[in-house]
Amino acid sequence: MRNSSSIPDDHPIKQLFRTLTERGLDQAELRDQDLLFYLADLLVEFMFIENLYGMRDLEGRPLEYLVDMLQQAMESDMPDKKNYYKHIGDYSLFILGMFPESLSHGRRAISPSYYADTGRIGYKTAGELESHWWKTMVFRKLADKFEHCVVSLNWVREYTSDPFYQYMLRRFNIS
Repeated sequence: MRNSSSIPDDHPIKQLFRTLTERGLDQAELRDQDLLFYLADLLVEFMFIENLYGMRDLEGRPLEYLVDMLQQAMESDMPDKKNYYKHIGDYSLFILGMFPESLSHGRRAISPSYYADTGRIGYKTAGELESHWWKTMVFRKLADKFEHCVVSLNWVREYTSDPFYQYMLRRFNIS
């Protein structure tokens, strides 16, 4: 799996997502540097589809549904549990923020409130399992300000629908 740390901080796509995320947070009246960097990195991370579906079942197939991810997290051993719950928070936040219409399609349509509740629980649990104090603090902020973060990503989504940003994303092979 590729991650956002493999892309240099001065890369234009990271700068673009940081700028858009900062504006989205301003729109949600949430000014927090920790959340700014976390959300911008999440957008970069999930540019790679294999990261969006990073949780796997026992046969190695990607888990596509939140309920399956939650079951996997609850049944997992301690070393993986924190990462699974973090992923559940990230996945819920990303879907609600960037692709909320996807919740009403498919064979397992689930309410946005279920995604929000599960995302908050994911971040809260990841924070409880985290041993590093700074990461614990960030997970708590994500759980407490989950709806504001969704609104911020909704704004990023609307902004990236603009033809200019569509052009820029295609230019960086992100379409």
